[in-house]
Amino acid sequence: MALPYLIRRLLAVFPVMLFVVLFVFLLLRLAPGDPAAVLAGDSATPAQLEQVRQALGLDRSVLTQFGLWISQLAKGDLGVSLISGLPVARIIGQRLEPTLWLTVLTMLFSSAAAIPLGVIAAWKHNKPADRVITFATVLGFSVPFFVIGYVLMLVLAIGLGWLPVQGYRSPAAGLGGFLRHQILPVLTLSVPLIALIARITRASMLEVLGSDYVRTARAKGLRESVVLCRHALRTASLPILTVIGNGFALLIGGAIVTESIFNLPGIGRLTVDAVLARDYPVIQGIILLTSGFYVLLNLLVDLAYVLLDPRVRYE
Repeated sequence: MALPYLIRRLLAVFPVMLFVVLFVFLLLRLAPGDPAAVLAGDSATPAQLEQVRQALGLDRSVLTQFGLWISQLAKGDLGVSLISGLPVARIIGQRLEPTLWLTVLTMLFSSAAAIPLGVIAAWKHNKPADRVITFATVLGFSVPFFVIGYVLMLVLAIGLGWLPVQGYRSPAAGLGGFLRHQILPVLTLSVPLIALIARITRASMLEVLGSDYVRTARAKGLRESVVLCRHALRTASLPILTVIGNGFALLIGGAIVTESIFNLPGIGRLTVDAVLARDYPVIQGIILLTSGFYVLLNLLVDLAYVLLDPRVRYE
């Protein structure tokens, strides 16, 4: 019975990605600034600018440019950087590893820390533990990324000397060095995300803990840990899963700031460099990559609903 639901969700991905592709193309074509002028330089003559426009295809109609761009995307070609002259796919591929590790480790750590905090806050509702956790989550979600990053850097790296201040170490160069370089960026990104997931977990658990079947499970003499984890948390998991999926959007924005603070050669730093240099093909490639990743993640979240709640199959 879940197959029609899965097919509908898969088919819904295509119009969304088509809209993203069209939006990215028009946004950068209609933005102020001339890519030909950026590539040719300030001292270029009108004749040189026209030659560059012809080479980039900017002298053609917008519809023709869009058709050519779509045909290139279908072949996996994201274009060539206006600054370095390298293929955009290669540039993004070289910067993907630091951002991928940062995002995955942040999400794993945030989920592992936030869900138990939210469960405890709901279990100890209106008690000191609940008030402390609620205050900490409000504070954590209110502080900007760059403030958290600089405070952690000042205390743990400069003050105590426990961790490196900046830089990236690949896992291939040694697991210990890799983890030491990841701690500060992961903590910086995790604080607001932990606050968000913990608050949603608390709200969802409070709603479920007042249900009849939870009172029945307690009346049967089940241990409180079994009632909380096996019965209440599973039912409350759909909103938690949703906010975890949406949390990746928060990570994408936070990675730009975090990678700049800790000098990580990832997609965030590449985005800043490309925007400052008006490297339009690189900007387009990054937006398409992050948008596609976000759409795919939401698709996986929707599919996970079917596994967690069979009622979704019939909607």
